[in-house]
Amino acid sequence: MGTVVDSIIDFLQGEALQDPPAAALATAANGFTDCVAVMLAGAHEPVTVNLLRHVRATGGRPQSRLLLGAERATVAQAALVGTGAAHALDFDDYAYSNHVSALMVPAILAEAERAGADGPAMLRAYLAGFEAWGAVMKREPDHLHSKGWHPTGVFGPIGVAAALSHLRGLDAGRTRNALGLAAAAGGGVMDNFGTQAKPFQGARAAEAGVVAVELALAGLDAGPHAIDGDGGLLAALSPAGNVDLETPPDWLGRKWLAATDGINIKLHPTVGASQRAIDAAIQMHRDHGPAPKAIARVIARVSEKHAAVMRFHRPATALEAKFSLEFGVAAGLIAGKVGLAEVSDDFVGRDDVRALMERVAIEVGPDDDPDYPVGAKSDSVAIELSDGSRIESEPVHRFRGHGHNPVTRGELKAKFDDCVAPAAGQPMADRLFEVLQNLASLAGVDALPVVELPPSSRG
Repeated sequence: MGTVVDSIIDFLQGEALQDPPAAALATAANGFTDCVAVMLAGAHEPVTVNLLRHVRATGGRPQSRLLLGAERATVAQAALVGTGAAHALDFDDYAYSNHVSALMVPAILAEAERAGADGPAMLRAYLAGFEAWGAVMKREPDHLHSKGWHPTGVFGPIGVAAALSHLRGLDAGRTRNALGLAAAAGGGVMDNFGTQAKPFQGARAAEAGVVAVELALAGLDAGPHAIDGDGGLLAALSPAGNVDLETPPDWLGRKWLAATDGINIKLHPTVGASQRAIDAAIQMHRDHGPAPKAIARVIARVSEKHAAVMRFHRPATALEAKFSLEFGVAAGLIAGKVGLAEVSDDFVGRDDVRALMERVAIEVGPDDDPDYPVGAKSDSVAIELSDGSRIESEPVHRFRGHGHNPVTRGELKAKFDDCVAPAAGQPMADRLFEVLQNLASLAGVDALPVVELPPSSRG
């Protein structure tokens, strides 16, 4: 008992984070870049507007910028609003089934501003949280989503607390307390998907990670085994009691998840489980261009656990459509792309989209990917046409943007522009992208440009 947290503390206090591998640092820079893009794109979403309303009504010391603008709030409030915006569109990256950047980046930016930390320190903090979060999440072999848990909301406070404990230079005792307090603060359930509560679960987790570190610095203590004890978070959550509480993650600082696995950057603003099937549908549109009215039936093949995450079979709103395989496949076949314009209430309500969704059937297969235990070896789409013919997509093993099929710098820039330029202008998008990609040269958060968004985007 205690081996997991002991190893995490040794890692956060050790030398490895002072000289991370270049590939890990590149992942961190991409995480900051992608997160800021989707955060600004989500600044006008209802959840962000409502969180801003709450923050303004609550008040607090003006410690950190909100959404990289001129308005300021406490560090915890800036993390809350920033993560709410970054996760609002479900366009943010993820790793090991958790939305890591959307939670860590706003918190790190806010804390770095208060602490006067520079870009290299922010990158190291990201890697501290990324690796520690992965070390916790990877203890559980069973599928937490199927039990009803939203792992991002549950484990997010621990990742954020690990990142900020390193950034603030907490000693081992305070770090242990911060991690234990973070374990007491997480939460989130699957039945909140398709509502504003889904991004709020991530936002609340980021805020809780900030507060856990602040409370540890104030002297509040926590159980030393609140994460990895017999009565700790991991044991309490484990669906079948198969969680590994004994084997120390002694790979921390030697094997870097950020370097070997990276992050999965989405090119479609939908749940990660849908990305491969959407790529297959877009491939069918590009290579065959079937007229939607000529399609008699569509078969989308995914794994059992991926299918379980996509719970909305007849979505009525864009929020629901993000978690609908039928929508993602129909949109890809009709539009040849699934971007912000397609994941909108207007597009979801179109007659042709709704008609084709009715003809999409889901064929569930085994979770047999040897490298990805909650997925199939591949996803694919088949189309049966009204003339009796049938066409098949190529199997999609790793969607475009996956850590093992990564986006190019040009593809990342194109997504960044789509997210940022409409509200902030192309010059600001160009400037901000370059600064974030070169975060290792940044003197501090004060050197980041102030992003002026239209009043409606600020709530």
